[in-house]
Amino acid sequence: MVNYFISTDDYSVAKRKIEEIEKNMTESFDEITYDLDEDSIFSILTEITTISLFQTPKIIIIKSGEKILNITDEAHKELISAISDYNSNNILIVISQEGYKKDNNNRLEQIKKYATFLDYKIKNISLIDYAKEKIKNDGYDIKEDALNLLISYSDSMTILNSSIDILESYKLDEKKIEKDDILLMIPKPLEDKGYELTNALLKDDKKRVFEIYNDFKTMNALSNIIPMLINKFQQLYNVYSLSRAGVRQDDIANIIGVNKNQAYYLIKDSNNQSIKRIIDNLDYLTNLDMEIKSGRIDSEVGLHFYFLR
Repeated sequence: MVNYFISTDDYSVAKRKIEEIEKNMTESFDEITYDLDEDSIFSILTEITTISLFQTPKIIIIKSGEKILNITDEAHKELISAISDYNSNNILIVISQEGYKKDNNNRLEQIKKYATFLDYKIKNISLIDYAKEKIKNDGYDIKEDALNLLISYSDSMTILNSSIDILESYKLDEKKIEKDDILLMIPKPLEDKGYELTNALLKDDKKRVFEIYNDFKTMNALSNIIPMLINKFQQLYNVYSLSRAGVRQDDIANIIGVNKNQAYYLIKDSNNQSIKRIIDNLDYLTNLDMEIKSGRIDSEVGLHFYFLR
């Protein structure tokens, strides 16, 4: 049996490895996915050790893999027995997005005797290089300005891959991806929408507020609005205080964890607002969040009252 234990901060990176393994399979196979957050380890062990009805090899994928170190002693013994079976044609792929930490029972060291451990972190992968290579290998061309815009819209490998799939389907005939294609087909990141909504609120532009609100609704992201707005107004409050204390733009960017361009616009926005108005919005949103979570008001109704006040 071949065993892979993958640690990653983005599931789509692990998915690439799975696809690579599947491409190298010389015969048909069954793929079965389990999640240790939902499925019993004994059900998974039964799957690993049971021969397929048609004797085809199985690729067994286990999510929430870090929990495999917390199974019972009995289950652990069965696991070691299963993964050490060199006569099995099955492939086991265990994926953790939290990492495999050392345990007191030395189980990790026992598993390592029979498994390959792989560490794929998206922070160590250049998204722009990955996108360029993938699009080229898929037989498409992409202009540099379009590539840069695509990366700015992608804060994870999952979103990037999804966007590439959309663009390649859209430009299937021409095989050329341009900036206008991205503007037309790919939604702006929620983070950008959050900044736009905050600015529209501060300008009392209610028409734009409800346009952006509908964008969130279309993306099934209404639950993100209040936490995002609280975060943006908290940023404005922090920037307002730091800026008036004489802290430089570069240092403000580092302190609050944004890039220099974002810091510039936050400083500009904070300079155009009174601290009272920023605090009023923060207080209102914090109270609204509590009202919604306690069930005293519907979230959409609460947001409408906030936008129209």
